[in-house]
Amino acid sequence: MKLKVDGRPSTKNNERVVRMSKKLISYMVAGAMALGLIGGATYQGIAKAQTSPSTPPAVTATKAATSNDQQNVEEQQPVYQGTIKVANPQDNGKGSEAVKDNEAQESAQLSSLTKITPDEAKAAALKVVPGTVEKVSLDNENGYLVYSVEIKTNSGVIDVKVDAGNGAVLDQDKG
Repeated sequence: MKLKVDGRPSTKNNERVVRMSKKLISYMVAGAMALGLIGGATYQGIAKAQTSPSTPPAVTATKAATSNDQQNVEEQQPVYQGTIKVANPQDNGKGSEAVKDNEAQESAQLSSLTKITPDEAKAAALKVVPGTVEKVSLDNENGYLVYSVEIKTNSGVIDVKVDAGNGAVLDQDKG
């Protein structure tokens, strides 16, 4: 039996266990460091995403845009939500007469879902934007039922979106 420097007996099995333990510890440390690097990179990515501005990038349409492109831009805008959720109608690809018929049917169906009258929507819009009401229409705006109230002001026409469920003004759009 051999003695180590500290005076304890040493066997080959003990030495083998010590070497394997050292290897195992070095593998564990290397793995922990790798996980730390991955976790740190992930954390930095999350932190960067949280500190970036929350406003979505501006979407602009060119004159050369097709009707599908314009429809996609309109579906991304506006960012408000109403209280009455409705299904978005799908274009059936038929002629303009069929589209007009679909719009008339949709308008009749939507009017049965409203909780306020067009006059109440008009009054709510005029409280926010003083002027002369030119038109009030019931619209499906990206899945929400709203009244679109066009008001003529000294600076031009402003389209005011009024929630058809509670009469709250959701959005104003000049032009």
